[in-house]
Amino acid sequence: MGAIKNQRFGFFAYIIVAIMMFVSLMIYVSNVNTAYYEDMDTSVLLIILCALIAAIGTVILSAAAKGKIAEIITDVLRVAATVLIIVAGVKFIGMRVESFGYIFGSNLEMGNDAAFSAGGQAITAIVIFVITWILSIAAAFFKVGQKIK
Repeated sequence: MGAIKNQRFGFFAYIIVAIMMFVSLMIYVSNVNTAYYEDMDTSVLLIILCALIAAIGTVILSAAAKGKIAEIITDVLRVAATVLIIVAGVKFIGMRVESFGYIFGSNLEMGNDAAFSAGGQAITAIVIFVITWILSIAAAFFKVGQKIK
C-alpha cells in the first residue's frame, strides 16, 4: 500500500489510460460484431492490444523498476501506447466513414434499425477513442515512478 502512495501522478494517469484502452477495445469488438458491420479488422485489434500492453507495461515498470534503463523503457512504452491507440482509432474511423454516409446521409438505410444502432455505436466508439487519445497524450507529460523523498 505504501508503494502506491509514493507513486507520482503519471502512474495513476496511466492506470486510467489503460482502463480507457480496455473500454475502447471492448467497444471496438462490440461494434465490429454487430449485425450491420461484421467486419473485424484484426490489425486494429492487435494494435489496440499492443497499446494496452504498453500502457500496462508503463504502470508495472514504473512501480517496480528503478534506474536509468527502466526510465528509458518506460518512456518508450508511454510513447508507443499513445501512438498505437491513435493509429487504431484512425484506422477505425477509416473503416466507418463510408458507412456513415449510407446510414445518416442517404435514404438507402431508412428504416434499418440495425444500421442506425450500429452507426450510433460506432460514433460512441470514436468518441471513446478520442477521449483515450487525449488522456494518453496528457498522461505522457506527467512523470511516472516513485516520488523522491
